[in-house]
Amino acid sequence: MANNETKRQHYVPRTYLKHFAREQDGKYFIKALPISNFQADKIQEISIADVCLQKDIYTLPGETIEERMLLEKFYAENYESQYDKIYHILIDPEKKTITDEERELIISTVVTMFYRTTKWISQHNELMNRVFDQAFYLCQQTGKDYFTFEGAKISIADKSLEQLQKEYRIESRPAQVITQLQVALRLIKVRSVRDGIYVSKLIDDDCEFVTSDNPVSYNNLNCEQVAPFDPGNILTLPLDRKHKLFLMPYSDEETKHHLTRHNVSGTMCFSEKLTSNYEQSTNAERFMLGNETALLSYLQTKEATEKPLPEEEVAISKQAFNEILDRAKKFGLL
Repeated sequence: MANNETKRQHYVPRTYLKHFAREQDGKYFIKALPISNFQADKIQEISIADVCLQKDIYTLPGETIEERMLLEKFYAENYESQYDKIYHILIDPEKKTITDEERELIISTVVTMFYRTTKWISQHNELMNRVFDQAFYLCQQTGKDYFTFEGAKISIADKSLEQLQKEYRIESRPAQVITQLQVALRLIKVRSVRDGIYVSKLIDDDCEFVTSDNPVSYNNLNCEQVAPFDPGNILTLPLDRKHKLFLMPYSDEETKHHLTRHNVSGTMCFSEKLTSNYEQSTNAERFMLGNETALLSYLQTKEATEKPLPEEEVAISKQAFNEILDRAKKFGLL
């Protein structure tokens, strides 16, 4: 890394994606379904080297390669290189307890994966596009060649709106990715105090998880309007086509080193697969990812998952979810 400047930088680690991919001659290939066109014939196979990446997303200003690659190196050395270690811990059915070091590595890996994707940057840039759009046309109407934003004077002289927006995206990117990491590190510190680790496994052959280019989901049982930065959120991450990780907030001090496992089958297995894959479809910025069987299964159930459920199916789904919660409470994870 010290002698090479990486330009194509992955915001979802390849060490994560390979567990949803097939291997061929030491390379890994994954099926991708574009969310812009949910059609079976649009599913394509792509190398994990060519998905979930952006040019220079983590490159920082600096005179040396070391300075410019500081953030890329941080993610690679602290999390990406460690992912296989935590993956094998999490899927090993004989592993019942974890050390403080293992537990913190699991939590920090999930939290940084949550914050480092481009979806946060895209949402912020979309907001700023609207702000600049209004400010730009207000300047045109009033005859001014500048406007003030957050105390800074921004000139529009000899610039189009598109040029102004592009300049902002380029100039603000380093600050955005650093802020993403800062927020993640603060949340890691809070969640490492009490989070419990829970792994669910789908037993039925016809039930498989998919993932996406924004794989970590969040929800909260205690509020209707869920803030993504709330340490009380449940964070979830599909680990492969059969395993899913849950970070459960506020576990008991006595049980936070337990690695709780639950094998699900039948109605609960189908319900958990359906819920998780729907979350990935709503999370995704560009692609849902997985094997072809799982993606085709999602498409077959997509219409049904987007319709209001009959009362009987609502009751079944609630029962399945409540079973997860009851088990989590039993082991002190909630």
